[in-house]
Amino acid sequence: MPPLPRIRTAALADLAAELRFAPREALLRDLARAESLAGEIDLATEYPLEWVVYRVTGYRPDLKETVLVSGDALLSDLSALVERLSDGAGLREDELGGPSEGADELAARWRVSRKTLDRWRRQGLIARRVRHGDGSARLRIMTAAAEAFAARREALLGRAAAFSRIDQETGASMVRRARRYHDLLGCSSNQAAERLAVRFGRSREAVRQLLLRSDAEARARGETPTFDERGVLPERTQRAIERAWRRGIEPGEMVRRYRRTRGGIHRIVNEQRLRRLRALELGKTAPAAAGLDEGAIAELLQEAPAQTPAPAPVPRDLVELLGFMRSRVVPVGVEERARARAEHALRARAARTIAAISGGFPEAGLLDRAETDLRWAAAIRAALARTQLRLVVETLETSLSLELDRMRAQDARTLIEAGLAALRFGMDAYDPWKGGRLAAPVGFAVARVRAPVGLTGENQPGERRRAQVRLVTGADAPDWTLLVSPWAAGLLPDPRLAGVRARIDPDLGALLTVRFGIGGVRPRTLAEIAAERRITIMQAGRLERRAVRAGLEAARTVSVSE
Repeated sequence: MPPLPRIRTAALADLAAELRFAPREALLRDLARAESLAGEIDLATEYPLEWVVYRVTGYRPDLKETVLVSGDALLSDLSALVERLSDGAGLREDELGGPSEGADELAARWRVSRKTLDRWRRQGLIARRVRHGDGSARLRIMTAAAEAFAARREALLGRAAAFSRIDQETGASMVRRARRYHDLLGCSSNQAAERLAVRFGRSREAVRQLLLRSDAEARARGETPTFDERGVLPERTQRAIERAWRRGIEPGEMVRRYRRTRGGIHRIVNEQRLRRLRALELGKTAPAAAGLDEGAIAELLQEAPAQTPAPAPVPRDLVELLGFMRSRVVPVGVEERARARAEHALRARAARTIAAISGGFPEAGLLDRAETDLRWAAAIRAALARTQLRLVVETLETSLSLELDRMRAQDARTLIEAGLAALRFGMDAYDPWKGGRLAAPVGFAVARVRAPVGLTGENQPGERRRAQVRLVTGADAPDWTLLVSPWAAGLLPDPRLAGVRARIDPDLGALLTVRFGIGGVRPRTLAEIAAERRITIMQAGRLERRAVRAGLEAARTVSVSE
């Protein structure tokens, strides 16, 4: 079953999440309304979210503030919304209520490729997801919806159907440029075709086939083809290359091992980094954060609470973690709001940066900017969450009428993890631009946590039982910082690096500190480090890899000696 498409507009994603729990009959009505709405959207108009919700659900919500959705973003996500509603309702083909076509059938009738048709689904062509008896799902496009789209985009369909062949002169120019892309950037035939398709206004597949034919002709003449490719490396191997890069392995070593060009290795690493970033769930941010420009964000990040977030201890034993969470930390209102605004702004900026990165040839500088912003946001978020840990424990014990110290380790860990997950949602819901304190949304979110069936009654204090259960040391504790910032898991450095900085060259240890924000300082991008040290970004990258290798080697030495 193909995965559901992602809804990029946060307001529509929230609406889709809320409608998951609607009755089936309501979902069927909602998807029909959303489908008809596509024909009325003006790309240049902004629509109030209240109006969008009313048009889809027939219910007019009472929103506290006006949220506007651009027509372009709304139309781009309507097909994804309809697919989610169809999937939630378990729509069957006999329930479509009219003639329809499969995506491949419609593409053939319009004489376009399936990829072109998929692009048009982001431009107002609405598809429904139909469930079959074997559990599989297929896309079906209502004939009425297809004809309405064709009427609105007649010129677009005409250009696509009448697309001309690539003439000889244009083809020769494409081949010459593709050779430069390969030699200078390490592009594969697919990567070169994607860049050329944008430049010449052609489909990527048509350009790729042209390049393949050119290489076949070169081989027939006894010449070396431009793209002497050995096939795409398996996904598992590509992930291994990215892990090796994060451990400081030099690209030259991977060039020899995997028989790829240096540019090809960098491309694989950057594609894996982009894939990781795009898969992250960054959570909700306050509406004001999305509208901040670079100048406003810079002002927020210059405030002292954002520049020096307190280091977050991470107890590894469950008893130690519970004791750590019970310790009282009095939050300071001014610091709390400053940190929350900076954290929301960093996540919002990272989301914009990720959306701006090209999938064809991801730019390393943008990837580094997004990753650094998210590391910084995670550090600030941990400092914020630290002030709420006691509230999490007290609210769990009060609302569930239990004592975490008098529970089995696995049960206590389950509830602590649930409480920390609720803390994350409470922090997302907190809007520091509106006033109020973080404790309010956090307490509300944690109070909604429910214990697994049978757990609460079994562990209520005062209950007569043959042996009193008590939490003892020896049980592993979850990393509480990753539970409040789960998107940071793949972006943080190896945890061993923090403890061995004093065992390696002081200059390399200092670089690790500022690069990854260890010990309560803000993390830096490679560009920032290069500017501070007056070196090139490439030199800064080599220095970082050297520092990571030295740190991991010191950590292994310490482990062996112990």
